Amino acid sequence: MSVRTPGVRLVGLVFGTLMFVGNAIGHLSADQARAAGTPRDWTTFNVCQLVPGEAVAKAVAARLNEARPFFDKTFSRCTYLVTLTATNKPTGYVVWMEPEPNFEELKKEAQSPLTPVAGLGDGAYIFQDKGDGRFKLRVLKRGDLMFEATGDSAESARKVADVVVQYLWKKAPFSIASTLGS
Repeated sequence: MSVRTPGVRLVGLVFGTLMFVGNAIGHLSADQARAAGTPRDWTTFNVCQLVPGEAVAKAVAARLNEARPFFDKTFSRCTYLVTLTATNKPTGYVVWMEPEPNFEELKKEAQSPLTPVAGLGDGAYIFQDKGDGRFKLRVLKRGDLMFEATGDSAESARKVADVVVQYLWKKAPFSIASTLGS
């Protein structure tokens, strides 16, 4: 016959609490860890996993053919190759994600007039690139990153950006999302 003393129960309760807290900490997302000051590892950050190709294709009324990730030391991107259902024409959309400071730096490099865009993040602008003719919509998520959504029209770039924001903000840790007011 075993007798439990209050001390044993207390030790069990403390141990159980520590195990729960330790497990919760072990499941912190990359976003939550970065919020604590850890930089993002762009060489492994997969934009295609964060923003699913099916969601991008649906937003632009297309069928997804392929989503191609690309990684670098300073950015990550996903190229979404689709076929537009209305015209059966293949086309592509690209989403770049980069460190937050690049938002202002890239603004200086744009060769066309920048048009501010409301409702996407802590700052956003769109322009048509004179080099490739594509529309590029850049969005700032303060305290985290910036992204660029490209399209063959301003409307398609905005549709892709809306999808990115939906998934990016959905994945954001509650503490950052609540401070951003998004």
